[in-house]
Amino acid sequence: MRHPSFAAPGFIDLLRRYGVALAFVDDKDRSAIQDLSADFVYARLRRTQADEPTGYPRPALDAWAKRFRAWADGGEPEDAARCHPDRAKPAKARDCFVYFINGAKIRAPAAAVAFIERLSGGK
Repeated sequence: MRHPSFAAPGFIDLLRRYGVALAFVDDKDRSAIQDLSADFVYARLRRTQADEPTGYPRPALDAWAKRFRAWADGGEPEDAARCHPDRAKPAKARDCFVYFINGAKIRAPAAAVAFIERLSGGK
């Protein structure tokens, strides 16, 4: 789903009808769409930077951790980039699958560790 025409409420309705998760992709070349459409979240964070020891700058990791806490707790972050006017139904909790892939691949493991630390209450 790379074409901008997928950023449409009708597409999100279709995904929700069948419980198919929209892959959230953080990529400079794609529009962000973070509408919830399934009972779990799947994300591909693709902006790791070679000159950044943790792959992502600290503020970006903090922002992603805050978003994923909201999704995991069954809600939605206020800054979620949604194209559908209606939010997903709240849930008691959601599983979240986050992958650091592409960008500066050498920094993906460091980004994942730094992200986990934030979710675990560290740094």
